[in-house]
Amino acid sequence: MNQRVVDVVLAEAQAEYLANNKIPATFLAELDLLAATLTTAGDLLATLSAAIALKQIYIEEAQAQIDQQNQETQMKEIQDQITDLKNEVKMLRGK
Repeated sequence: MNQRVVDVVLAEAQAEYLANNKIPATFLAELDLLAATLTTAGDLLATLSAAIALKQIYIEEAQAQIDQQNQETQMKEIQDQITDLKNEVKMLRGK
């Protein structure tokens, strides 16, 4: 066989091989795409987790503030009752 025939046969063999098998660079690019997709999904989950945690913190802070206001209101009511009782005792002593 002469060189021309060998080149044609090699070219055909290479074309057939490439048609049936992925080029390593293409395969690596597909793996990179898959890895990037998985990383993005992981980032999404991390972001959602952080958002849920932040929302929970806001809820807890709001509840703590409500509890504090309720406690202050109760303390003021108790103080007012004590003051009223003192005044009544003074009035009873004065009679």
